[in-house]
Amino acid sequence: MGKTVRFDYFKVWCRYFNEQTNAMEEAPCDLTNCLERVQRIPVPQRVYMVASDSARLQEVQHIDDKWELHFIRIRKDNFPVRTHDNGDLTFFDDFAEEEGIGEEVSALYDPDNFVLMIRRNMFSLSPSSIATFLSNLVDDPGFSIYLKPLVHPDALRLLSKEDYIRAAEISVADIKNATDDTKEALGTMTTPADEMDESVNISVKIGLAQKGSKKDSRIKNLHEKITSLLQDDKVKKLIINKKAHPDAKVEKFDLIENRLYEFLQFTDDEMDRQSRNVRHSTVIRRMKLLYADQLHQINQVYL
Repeated sequence: MGKTVRFDYFKVWCRYFNEQTNAMEEAPCDLTNCLERVQRIPVPQRVYMVASDSARLQEVQHIDDKWELHFIRIRKDNFPVRTHDNGDLTFFDDFAEEEGIGEEVSALYDPDNFVLMIRRNMFSLSPSSIATFLSNLVDDPGFSIYLKPLVHPDALRLLSKEDYIRAAEISVADIKNATDDTKEALGTMTTPADEMDESVNISVKIGLAQKGSKKDSRIKNLHEKITSLLQDDKVKKLIINKKAHPDAKVEKFDLIENRLYEFLQFTDDEMDRQSRNVRHSTVIRRMKLLYADQLHQINQVYL
């Protein structure tokens, strides 16, 4: 059967307080100092909390000008049950107090381009959780690291301030860990409705009523908010209905599809027979080959 794994690409950014300008600023961020620091920390101490679970940076290595990272999310309760094809059902009751079940995530960091490539695992750490761990390594009040998905420039060019945006459909996973920009955008996105003479429908999406709206009607002030939503990995759906001018036909655009991501198929021979998963060493080897193939496009298109 093998296994299909998704890989996403992120640009590493940071927010920090600039004493010269007396303001918070943002800039691309090099993780090298953070990763060199964590290398000196014993593995048992590289632990941080993720919701009710803990997580650990199991391995961090600098090889061939790239950083190879191996994260583990550790569960010590709410274990699944062990089942057998003969109908038997048993519980995992042989764990010591200091043991748990680990869910893995592999990541590859390119310090030359500030790009972090992450193997996605629905049961393990999110990119924002990884960013939180890295932020905590920097002992600087107000400093934080965050990850922006690499978005194809064409996706941003699909949006224009002159567009007549008629509707937007948005889905956010784990809103507590979404970026501040996303939280602010969702909180203020509905305010234009108070300024409009027409009905605005709001459920999972915000949009003008299909019947009765004028051809030159639009939902105002969404352009910048949608642009910021596009750069938050917690935003899983971002579909807009828009037209270039009042007499144009309304078109639907799926902006999330313009993020850079890829799938790799791992064969049965590449999977560990006992865990029925793909070992970190195998994943990271394939990631480096995949990243090398994408590097020219990343340099020429996405950065």
